[in-house]
Amino acid sequence: MNYALMAFRFKTQLSSWLAPTQTAQKLAEGFLTPKRFAIKDWEHKAEQQGQRFQLAPDISAIRWLGKDEDSAKKGVENSTVGSNKQILLVHGWESRGTQLFALVEGLISQGYSVVAIDMPGHGHSKGETSNAYIFSQTVTLAQQVLGHFHAIIGHSMGAGATSIAVGKGVSTDKMVLIAGPSSIENVLRHFTRFVGLNANTSNKFIAAIGRIVGIPASEMDATSLLGQCKVPTLLIHDVTDLEVPYSESKRLKLVLNNAQLLSTQGCGHRKILKSEQVIQAINDFVTAEK
Repeated sequence: MNYALMAFRFKTQLSSWLAPTQTAQKLAEGFLTPKRFAIKDWEHKAEQQGQRFQLAPDISAIRWLGKDEDSAKKGVENSTVGSNKQILLVHGWESRGTQLFALVEGLISQGYSVVAIDMPGHGHSKGETSNAYIFSQTVTLAQQVLGHFHAIIGHSMGAGATSIAVGKGVSTDKMVLIAGPSSIENVLRHFTRFVGLNANTSNKFIAAIGRIVGIPASEMDATSLLGQCKVPTLLIHDVTDLEVPYSESKRLKLVLNNAQLLSTQGCGHRKILKSEQVIQAINDFVTAEK
């Protein structure tokens, strides 16, 4: 039993009744301030195999080149930028690009150049706060700077951001959305239930998030934004996911015109990224002809 969590929930429940506006504002500010965790040993290997560069002054990214020594010798600037052999990886909340490295080896072995961005407030990028809308704008920036991506692969909040970006005009041949939300408001509602907010404070919290971000959460619903989307999409979600419910991918599949859903069992929200079944499915999907 997690007594610290129980105590936090009790304190939050109490303050949501006594001071709903202040509680909502404080929680919103904390919610949008991601924690940064120490880099793991295996991520150092990922760094050594890639080439880090600045997508923008405050945004760091890393590229792993396809198995082509001549291309590698030319460096980042002259690699497969803008070609149909370029893939973008979009990490989740409180993560970073190198944590998607398990997906990289199979893709570069097929000749793809793989780019992973550290989102604002994450990894090597600057910033103290972040949000799903900023994530999606960074995906848009990546296309503007680097050109067309054959596929965009997102995990968790990165999958949600990919959905928003494509829904707002980013072009790609294929999408892979792993354990992603269909609606940012659903994410926020899930959080308010987890911390024990009452209905009034929950609504104030969601409104506070909208004010801080600059766009209401209701306008970041992928089921609306992707309603006419024909991009071939692979949805991947574990039925036991406790962070983003499996129902989110099922909800997305209902509106996408060209999507398939791979359901896993027992991988949860994060281990799914290292599942051999998932890695193989992504390789097969990305490399297959349309």
